[in-house]
Amino acid sequence: MQSLYSGENNQQEDNHQCATYIFPASRAMPSTMMSDDLSSVTRDTQTTSATVFKGHARSASHGAVGTGAVSSASSVGVIGRPSALKQNRGHQRAFSQGQISDGGTVGFQKGHSRVSSKTDFILPPGHRDTESIPGAGSVAKTHGHSRQASRSESIYTLRQSGTPNLWTQFQSYVLRRGGKTDVEGSRCRTVVPNHLVPPHTPKKLHPNGKSPDNKIRTTKYTLLSFLPKNLLEQFHRVANLYFIFIVLLNWFPAINAFGKEIAMIPVLFVLGVTAIKDLFEDRRRHASDKRINNSTCRVYRSEEERYKKTLWKKVRVGDLVHLSNNEVIPADILLLRSSDPNGICYIDSCNLDGETNLKQRQVARGFVEKQDIFEPCKFRSVVEVDGPTTKIYRFHGSIVHPDGERVPVSTDNLLLRDCMVKNTDFVEGIVVYAGHETKAMLNNGGPRYKRSNLERQMNLDIIWCVLILIVLCVIGAAGCKLWLSSYDGISVPPFIPSMQNSTTEGILSFWTFVIILQIMIPLSLYVTIEMAKLIQVYHIHNDVNLYDPETNKRIECRALNIPEELGQVQYIFSDKTGTLTENKMIFRRCTVGGIDYNHPPPENIQVHHEDLKLNSVRTGDNLVAHGYILSGEEQHVCGIPLMKLKTRPGVPLPLLVNPRLQEELEAGARPSVHSQRLQEFLLLLAVCNTVVVSQHPHHDIMNASGVIEQTADSLPGRVVPTSVPTSVPVTGCLPRVDTAPAQYTLLSESRSVTPSPPPQPCSMATASPLSSSPGSRPKVLGVPSLLVVRRATTPTPSPCELKPIFEAESPDELALVDAAYSYGCRLVKRSPQVATVSMPGQGALDFEILKILPFDSARKCMSVVLKHPVSHQKILFCKGADSTILPNLAPTDDVVMQQHIFRTQQHLNSYARQGLRVLVMARRTLTDAEFLEWQRSHVEAELAVEGRERKLRESFSRLESNLTLLGATGIEDRLQEGVPETIAALISAGIVVWVLTGDKPETAINVAYSARLFQPQMELIKLSARSRDQAESAILFYLSKVQQESSIGTSSSSTSRGLNQVGVFTRPSAGNGNIGSSAGLRHAMVVDGKTLTYILDRRSNLQKPFLKLTQYCTSVLCCRTTPLQKAYIVRIVKEQLKMRTLAIGDGANDVSMIQTADVGIGISGQEGRQAVMASDFALSRFKFLGRLLLVHGHWCYDRLARMVLYFFYKNATFVFLIFWYQLYCGFSGAVMIDQMYLMLYNLLFTSLPPIAIGVYDQDVPEQILLAQPSLYNQGRLGLVYQPHSFWVTMADSLYQSIVIFFICEAAYHNTEVGIWEFGTTVTTSCMFVMLCHVAIETRSWTVIHLASILLSITAFYVFSLVYNTVCLQCFGLPSNYWVIQQTIGSSIYWASVFLSTVMALLPRFVWRVVETTLFPKDVVRAVLDHKVAARRGEGFLVSWSRSTSTSSIFRNADFRPKHVTQNSLTAVG
Repeated sequence: MQSLYSGENNQQEDNHQCATYIFPASRAMPSTMMSDDLSSVTRDTQTTSATVFKGHARSASHGAVGTGAVSSASSVGVIGRPSALKQNRGHQRAFSQGQISDGGTVGFQKGHSRVSSKTDFILPPGHRDTESIPGAGSVAKTHGHSRQASRSESIYTLRQSGTPNLWTQFQSYVLRRGGKTDVEGSRCRTVVPNHLVPPHTPKKLHPNGKSPDNKIRTTKYTLLSFLPKNLLEQFHRVANLYFIFIVLLNWFPAINAFGKEIAMIPVLFVLGVTAIKDLFEDRRRHASDKRINNSTCRVYRSEEERYKKTLWKKVRVGDLVHLSNNEVIPADILLLRSSDPNGICYIDSCNLDGETNLKQRQVARGFVEKQDIFEPCKFRSVVEVDGPTTKIYRFHGSIVHPDGERVPVSTDNLLLRDCMVKNTDFVEGIVVYAGHETKAMLNNGGPRYKRSNLERQMNLDIIWCVLILIVLCVIGAAGCKLWLSSYDGISVPPFIPSMQNSTTEGILSFWTFVIILQIMIPLSLYVTIEMAKLIQVYHIHNDVNLYDPETNKRIECRALNIPEELGQVQYIFSDKTGTLTENKMIFRRCTVGGIDYNHPPPENIQVHHEDLKLNSVRTGDNLVAHGYILSGEEQHVCGIPLMKLKTRPGVPLPLLVNPRLQEELEAGARPSVHSQRLQEFLLLLAVCNTVVVSQHPHHDIMNASGVIEQTADSLPGRVVPTSVPTSVPVTGCLPRVDTAPAQYTLLSESRSVTPSPPPQPCSMATASPLSSSPGSRPKVLGVPSLLVVRRATTPTPSPCELKPIFEAESPDELALVDAAYSYGCRLVKRSPQVATVSMPGQGALDFEILKILPFDSARKCMSVVLKHPVSHQKILFCKGADSTILPNLAPTDDVVMQQHIFRTQQHLNSYARQGLRVLVMARRTLTDAEFLEWQRSHVEAELAVEGRERKLRESFSRLESNLTLLGATGIEDRLQEGVPETIAALISAGIVVWVLTGDKPETAINVAYSARLFQPQMELIKLSARSRDQAESAILFYLSKVQQESSIGTSSSSTSRGLNQVGVFTRPSAGNGNIGSSAGLRHAMVVDGKTLTYILDRRSNLQKPFLKLTQYCTSVLCCRTTPLQKAYIVRIVKEQLKMRTLAIGDGANDVSMIQTADVGIGISGQEGRQAVMASDFALSRFKFLGRLLLVHGHWCYDRLARMVLYFFYKNATFVFLIFWYQLYCGFSGAVMIDQMYLMLYNLLFTSLPPIAIGVYDQDVPEQILLAQPSLYNQGRLGLVYQPHSFWVTMADSLYQSIVIFFICEAAYHNTEVGIWEFGTTVTTSCMFVMLCHVAIETRSWTVIHLASILLSITAFYVFSLVYNTVCLQCFGLPSNYWVIQQTIGSSIYWASVFLSTVMALLPRFVWRVVETTLFPKDVVRAVLDHKVAARRGEGFLVSWSRSTSTSSIFRNADFRPKHVTQNSLTAVG
């Protein structure tokens, strides 16, 4: 094969430089053949015939090996097994893991084939297979799909690979909708290292040229595509198409009513405003993209033979990248090298999937031994990988070495974009997916569009407007025909120079009326609503009362089009852990051998700063001690309450040692049986987990610019400063520092130039070469705990004496490991094979890890099998839920052990009643034969094709049986601040609150009482069934009982307390928020996950009776629920009860629930950002939900509802005025109002007051809304905008239009007034009526409200005066010269305007007065009561000072509503 590059373009090979890549001269190489061509030019090998694939081809993985007449660098060949149904036809199975094919020729058959997956499955039949052509070197072709199974999926939907039609391609190109589809059907591709390719190679000739670069663009538009693309999107709105149709209709001479240019003004204005808004939103996305694309990383450059700092957007597929600890991964990278000697690294994927557990990744097979000698330039292998797919944990491929050896790679070897490297000094790898092909970008759906209930009601009313418009046009057309029919005997009717027959004129007049009455459809309403919602969201985002200073986070509004939905929520579904609780675990109690050991909470525990200085590290002006941060002032305080210490995220609160446990643990030279049991219990806490241990902060010897720094060993006579990262072994110690050379100061300064690329990563960088400032680590247990206080023997300890850094997947494990560490059982080091534990009295012991049985939701436990270094016994340690461990205990006749089990069960029940999270610990000693037998059967289960997951669970269960009880623990997860008050306020607002948790019922019920979800006076309905029949009988029994109580309570009570529209018992309207006054009919429900399984099954027919029963409950608690059950509960409540739902959660397991609900809220806590990314609004704490709904939700709904009704009112009134004039012009379609007034009526003259109402009007002050949550019923029940509200508005418009028109007609009756003068009077009267109507409907007057009214009437008069003075024949319109000047000089004009305004608004004004006085609504009554109380001076205490002769007024703190910060003292002298 001839090279395109020769002569000076070829680089010379030597020991320090890699061979030049040589391209084929004849054609561009297909991706499946790239490695074959590469091998043919880099080494001398036998050329074989290529296998051509049509369809989707995948590479081999997981150890599948095929031999035959296939190119060594092409896709591996396998022999298809005979079909399970028919020989050589129909279904074809592929090799599963471990199958090896040997033989000669490999033939590929047509149809669907799969290559070496972990889960073998049968493909659909119906594909005709042809006989493969025997013989070596034959070319076989495959038609259809070749698929490869992932680890977690066994069912696939095969996708057609046909080319879409041209229109679909055009839409996908213009709207960019095709970029984020799952492209699993695409061919496998070959990635060639870029350092093998000559520099400056054209993209068309580059082997990786077809792959996109790493530059991302989430914007919709570019400079050239903005106008056509934005217009295409706006034309998807029916209203815009309607008005475009009106504009085009006006160009027909026979039916045109307005000037062609004038008719385009409203449409152009609306399209222009919407385009500006879209451009503003796109500009924000562009700024975010620019910040991410300009982040930096280190990429290997062959020209300079070193890593060099490069922008993310310049990273290409095939680049080798070097990453340090806590550095964000810029692209999907195949791991080739790690600083860990075992080739392991850890990543934090909370930015991607919300999971905070550290995921382990390892270098590809065969590269572990090359860690120390690995050099980027010597990596000359190519990588074959699948096409990009949206499945995060699906990746298959292989590394093809120059000698033809193939090394399979999978998800365990892939580092995903937006994840963060953790617990590793550095890693290196090759980019396989970049930019929009990375899994992070393929799964980045962005904000979703949701429609609120108010918007749906508004769209329905717009349809009614269309019907009203059609009726008016039909009446006008019929009137035109009848009027013309009266002149049939006259050749030329008056005022009509030429006409056709009356029927034709009637049909043409129909379209004329469509044009002149077009504003019946409020086009500008859409733009006004979008602007109002945008400003509402802005004010919500900048509310200081929704800002959390501890986390430095404010509310994040991701959905811009549903703020009013916050005011109409009827059901709330909440997660518990991390949402209602702090997710900061406190080790409170433990029981070992039937003895309960209490660990009191850390409140009121004073800590002296001398003790804190032990093992402390100074960072700037702060002192970091025991994982807690002391400011400069706090370091000099004698006693500091522990609860006031600022903790790093994930650091458990301090633990106070139990003296009895400490004494029994230190039993002396002859330990007792109980002390040995205690040591085993603590050993289990230390090793039965997934905790990652690090002895020191991780450092990388390469700085941010890619320069390798010198270490201490290469600088004799110098002391290395701690601020400069040095390469030290994991077990080594960081040297102490006294002085720092200048050159290291310069290097450390160069490290701070690389920003943290993604927006708000879950964890802060610590000791990273990319971040020079100290930061916090997520779920990190820093230095020793406060439980044992000793005086410091040395002024400053060495870092070797510091506590290891623990990183775990959950705070529970950190609390357990910290508790074991506190009692001397210290986890020192951990690797996949060995766990080093320092035992009290025994020193450091290395326990060999034989097997880890990971936790899953089905078993509800996890286990680890260890080999004891002294006794050489194989021991199984298991921890999990009591419902799993206790039934698996070995039967025993020992009375002492039976007592231990009984007491442990009593302690567990006590812990659950206290609201603690309980875990049971057990052990089992295994013989060598038992373990080997289990291991053999477990390997068979791992290799199973069918029922693999079930067989693995059965294998785990066999080992986790015949256990011996060690003890149990109780961990407290405290409620967040303000949770009880918030839940009580939400229930008082009439909202039904459901809490969905995975905890056991006893724990969840206790937390429910603490959170005031349940009240002591409530009657609990507990549903706990183990069969479908039991569930049905329990539901029907409780349902009949509650219905009977409800009927008795309703008949005996003078005031009806039946079910309201939401299915919630009505409560007294008194605004004290006391929910106990109606306790006689109040119920709460508790249901467990097993019962939910029967209820949610559609075949059981239990959903309707269950939901009917929940309607009698104010709160529901679901225990032991799975994520899918959470989402399904939300869906059935939303669909079957037709309720508006809100879901709130903080973890990845809450995403389905959040996306299913009408409003999804994510808590930006310690569980990652997956819930936030899937939500519509993001809060930092649950307590802010009360203010968000009760204040902002109430305001948004009330404002937008009244604004929409006002829009319908003012447009309909103007249309009716034009229609009444047709009675006097023979239904000719003539208009007495100037065309400019018609077009600017909505756009200019009446545009500001609706925005003032929709954004700044307040029907109730916030302090009253917070003090009286029951006022939320106005939005929850939809009382402002009801179905009949539209027709009431239309009736009011009809009356006012009649008053305005006929008063003006009567004023000018039998006068010689001109048509434009009469029209100006009518227009002015209408303007004053509209603006005075706004004044009546305004609830709170501000400068904005007053300015909007004054500016509107001023704009009308200024425009009229200028227009009638300057414009003689503008735009081809009839001359209106000097009309307004002449009209306003007439007394009839002013009398008509005044009289019509008063008469039109008098009924509405009288009704408002009567309603407010005699029939006030709850909102009006609350405002009036508040004003009366303020005038009477309630809530104030007045004192008089004789000495100073002054009075002081003190505000009573109990009178002022909560959550409102006001001055407590006002002095009056």
